Order: sequence, then structure tokens, then C-alpha cells
Amino acid sequence: MDIRDILADIKSDRKKKVIIDTDTANEVDDQFAIAYAIAAEKTELLSINAAPFTHSEVDSYAEGMEKSYREIKRVLAAYSGDCNIPVFKGSTEQIEKNGGVPVDSPAARNIIDTALSSDETVYILGIGAATNIASAIMMRPEIKEKIAVIWLGGNSIEGDNLGEYNLVQDYTAGQILLDSGVPLMLCPAWNVTCVLYTLLDEFKRELSGRGPMCELLWQLIEEYYTNAGKPAGYGRTIWDIAAPAIISVPECGSYKIIKAPIFSEKRVYEFDDSRHEIIYLEKIDRDTVYADTWKNLHSLKCTGEYIPRWKKDESEE
Repeated sequence: MDIRDILADIKSDRKKKVIIDTDTANEVDDQFAIAYAIAAEKTELLSINAAPFTHSEVDSYAEGMEKSYREIKRVLAAYSGDCNIPVFKGSTEQIEKNGGVPVDSPAARNIIDTALSSDETVYILGIGAATNIASAIMMRPEIKEKIAVIWLGGNSIEGDNLGEYNLVQDYTAGQILLDSGVPLMLCPAWNVTCVLYTLLDEFKRELSGRGPMCELLWQLIEEYYTNAGKPAGYGRTIWDIAAPAIISVPECGSYKIIKAPIFSEKRVYEFDDSRHEIIYLEKIDRDTVYADTWKNLHSLKCTGEYIPRWKKDESEE
């Protein structure tokens, strides 16, 4: 399908096959996105890839990926004790630090194997660094005919700030993804998905006392609230729910087809009218997204165990 066909498919009522590629232990929003994708009627969640990350509390890319892998497992355990959604470990290094060549990993192989064996388009919901996705495309370019990528990366093309977290975690991977020609929807952070903000009271009302998955999400919010010193008017932006929302309620977004911008070496956008086309998320409606998120989370029939984050993970012993 060309990019216009992909956009029409996204807007259709057809149930989509989905892989989530996520740096789940990085913050709190990835966990919401996983739960949402499990619950939404228009997403068939095939598998989840652990994406790497690093920041002041995580020493290395590899450690971030391992933490993400364990956190995905924790989220799935709250859903069902015998949950059969496969989880794959991802990259342990950035493409740039890997000499500009793809980083082979179970996650990259999962994207390749799933794409090549599918009889329909597989949607990759990228809500972390693009390392796993870009590596898969580099390893087997023919998968571009079998996948479409919805990636939360970069900031608004109207600005000159490319300091967005998912992008800077592996800038080279972002460049490769945007240059590859794969059917892509680019979902910027600032000025677009940043509107997905809500306050503590709404989180408590919609999550507390509503079963293992919702309690897990509520515990995460409470943890960050406590660590912040319990300030008045506390809230969070749950950026990553944008990706499953685009599949579940495509009317939440305003989209346009543009020539793929360039993530330049100067780390600003550059433009070239000869480039291939992508879908660009211009804006997203906060209320539509949250209404659908809460509706789907409330519908989850969880049979699993809510495991607090502070409970020691046997895999860390």
C-alpha cells in the first residue's frame, strides 16, 4: 500500500495487527499504551518489543532495555497470569555507536519475522527510540512492503528543536527511519502529543479500585506524585497513548501527507521536495483520546496479579 492507502486503512474500522516497540521502564506512559492496546477492539496486539533507553538513573542502553523487558512482563502479569503475548528483548546499543550498522536483536528479528509471515500490513507502534525498528528495516529492507510505522519522535516541524527524548536516544536510528521510505506516521511531541496531559484527580477517579491493570497504572502515578513531593495541581502527560489512539479512534487526529523532513546533522529539520511522502500528525484531540483510553481500560477483564514495583524481581537476584 502507498502512503495514502495506509492513511485510509488507519481511518478504517478494520482490526489491525500491531507490534508495540516500547521503552516501558523509562517513565509511566508506555504502561498505559500497552494496556490500551490490549483492550482496544481495533488492535490485535501480536507482540511487544523492549526498546532501550538511558538517563541519569539508568547507566546504559542495555540496562534500560532489560528494565523495559521486565516492566513489560509486569504489566502483562497484571492482565493475565498466563498471558501469551510474546515479549522480545531489543537493542543493547545505539546504531551510531554500533558503527552505523543495524543492531541485531530478538526484537528486530521479531519485526522481520512477523512482517514476512503476515498476509496483511503490520503496524509497528514505536513509542521509544527507533533502534529496533530501524535495525529491522536495515537488515531486511523488503519488510517495508509489509509494515507501517507510527512513531512518536521529534518535535513540530514548524520549530527548530529536535531535542525530543525518543529521537535523541538514538538520533541515527531516527534518521534511518525517516530516510528509509517505510510507510510512516510521524507524531511530534511538543505542540502535538504534549496536549495529552491530565491531573491527579482524573487518574485517581479512572484508575483506583478498578482491577489489577488499573491499580498498577494508578500506583505508577502515585509513585511519581510522591517522588515529586506531592505538589498541588499535580498532573502528567501520557504521551504514548497517542499511538494506540490513532488506531482505535483515528478521528482523534488531524493528519496531512507531507514530504519526509530530514533530521539533519545540525539537529534541526531540513526539507527537500524530492523526498518520499509520510503522514504527519498535525494535532490530536486530548478529550477524545482520554475518553477512549478510560473506556478501554475499564473494559479489561484482568485475571492476573498486580505486582508492586518495589517487590524484588527474582530476575535481578
